[in-house]
Amino acid sequence: MKIAIIGTRGIPAQYSGYDTLAEELALRLANDHNAHVTVYCRSPYYEKKPPLVSNAECVYLPSGRVKGIESVFHTGLSAMHALTRRYDVIFVVDPGNAPWCLLLKWFGKKVVIHTDGLGWKRRKWGRCARLYYKWAERISVLAAAVLVSDNPVMKDYYGDTYHAETVYIPYGAEPTAGMDETVLSEISVKPHRYLLVVARLEPENNTDLIIREYVASKVDLPLVVVGDSSYGKGYLSRLHALADDRVHFTGRIFDQRKLNSLYQHAFLYIHGHEVGGTNPSLLRAMGLKTPPLVLNVPFNTVVTGGNGFTFEKEEGSLSVALRRLVLEPALVRETGVRAKAWADRRFTWQSVAAAYAELFDSLAGQS
Repeated sequence: MKIAIIGTRGIPAQYSGYDTLAEELALRLANDHNAHVTVYCRSPYYEKKPPLVSNAECVYLPSGRVKGIESVFHTGLSAMHALTRRYDVIFVVDPGNAPWCLLLKWFGKKVVIHTDGLGWKRRKWGRCARLYYKWAERISVLAAAVLVSDNPVMKDYYGDTYHAETVYIPYGAEPTAGMDETVLSEISVKPHRYLLVVARLEPENNTDLIIREYVASKVDLPLVVVGDSSYGKGYLSRLHALADDRVHFTGRIFDQRKLNSLYQHAFLYIHGHEVGGTNPSLLRAMGLKTPPLVLNVPFNTVVTGGNGFTFEKEEGSLSVALRRLVLEPALVRETGVRAKAWADRRFTWQSVAAAYAELFDSLAGQS
């Protein structure tokens, strides 16, 4: 079985949840499911360009690194290259890349598209970009042999909006990179004595709300904010203006061992994402026994399954929750244990890869 993965930055994973999905899936399909896997990688992100990464083939193509169109540009080059190969299935992430999937379909390729979240609701995009994402969402329904959703709420959305069936396959939660606790001393925080946010610093992830409510809560635990923004400095400046000296901005942390340790030793992980899909940072926290405190939207609560805490967007909701929870450390610890047990049962990379292998095999076997 020959599989191509298109639409990520490539492997080894360097940036997003999609990159992690590509890496975990490619390596498991290649080594555990006897598949020949090709991952299309964006050349500018890789100084070293090995042709194989743990038995998965890597094809490096230009991406331009132009904000907003980089993914679509690279996916177009990848699709054209894929037309020269005999792949049984082409797995494309992000419905924003769906127009190229129509091309692949016209040439008889079997395309699986990952639906992601509601890209057209992201406040970072202008009106034209939002219209494009909504249009591309419709195109994905036409272009895909199968749609895959990582969240049951997204599965329902495609069914209700487009009368389209999707296959539900989640992400994995367990960390695989190991630990490096030196990061705690580098940031000057103590184990289980800080709050954690890990996110792209973009409006729809509500980091501004989290910082504002944290400052208002006056709790005696520092807040560590991991992440940066690729879409202008205005929002970042706003976040810094909202913060006080208890807020530690680390920027993006590329060392996955250090990031794992930050998750593992946090008192609470605060998750403000609201526009859909299953966010890997939430799963990662749960997989490391870190109790999640999530914005109360269905995309988040279906992932935690009641094994976490919630807050609303209304003023005062998060600050009240923080003041209450810092006084109940036993409850917080017990919730972290339950969150990990839930994640261990439902979100493992082994089961994710097995589900994709079954799906791809069924498509490859169709005439």
